[in-house]
Amino acid sequence: MYLGSLKVYLSICRLESWPSWIFNFVLGSILFTLPTVERLILILLAFTFATAFIFVINQYFDREADKNNKTKRNLPIASEKISPRKSLTFSALLGLSSLILVALTDTHLLPYFIIYLSLGTAYSAPIPNFKSIPILDFMVSGVGAGFLPFYMGLGTAHQLDLNISLIILTSAPLILYQFGGHIVQAIGDYTADRDFGLKTFPVRYGPERAVFLAGFFFFLASIFPFIYLLLGIIQPIHFVLGVILIPLFIPIMIRFIDLYKEPSEKNVNNLQKTVKNTGLFGLIIILTYILIVGFR
Repeated sequence: MYLGSLKVYLSICRLESWPSWIFNFVLGSILFTLPTVERLILILLAFTFATAFIFVINQYFDREADKNNKTKRNLPIASEKISPRKSLTFSALLGLSSLILVALTDTHLLPYFIIYLSLGTAYSAPIPNFKSIPILDFMVSGVGAGFLPFYMGLGTAHQLDLNISLIILTSAPLILYQFGGHIVQAIGDYTADRDFGLKTFPVRYGPERAVFLAGFFFFLASIFPFIYLLLGIIQPIHFVLGVILIPLFIPIMIRFIDLYKEPSEKNVNNLQKTVKNTGLFGLIIILTYILIVGFR
């Protein structure tokens, strides 16, 4: 019984959707210097609590829409494996635990965690419901899942006093990737969102334009290493990392081409499965490379 309840609560946190969020946080924590192990563990734990809060609270607000979504109808709240009231209580405990842990570790980071929790809530909350405002939907996702985790990671490593231009440059590809990833997810939810009356970017402008824009953002993200090279931020030797990653990203590119040709829910699912199977290894390789070799 207890194992079953634990499984439901873990399921509602949607851990399988976290890799890029965790990657962005850890990248910020190790990119320029390393924090102490104890500090990294404590703040990372607070970050995971906060991220879990966001995924749970979003499911709470989206529960009715999720019931009409073929992919999301089996989520714990939509399928009534857990009641809305219990999920709301659980999300509150997660958010409170995150803030307490941060306050005990470093109060200077508390405002950024509050912004992170607030933006994540506002995304699906009835007001302002950024999810249903085209363009703002993916922009909020890019800031909330791309920039903020990276910036909070910088704070973990005491690097918030870096030049703002350097922070923007290093976080830009993370934000752009989240822009594209959010749009792809919204294409997968296109039919359910349209039928429920949600005006996401693909619903407003069409799946074809949406997948084109997602591809444009992914392309922009991919050229940033060359920008870093031109600006002298990285050395040419670091391009060996790109060579190592090519075999992992070829299957993802093939799946995205399929999606571009036919922006359907099926092709979105195929792309997401490929990203989960190969993309995670790529993220681990990048972090390992930075830990061993360094950034500059």
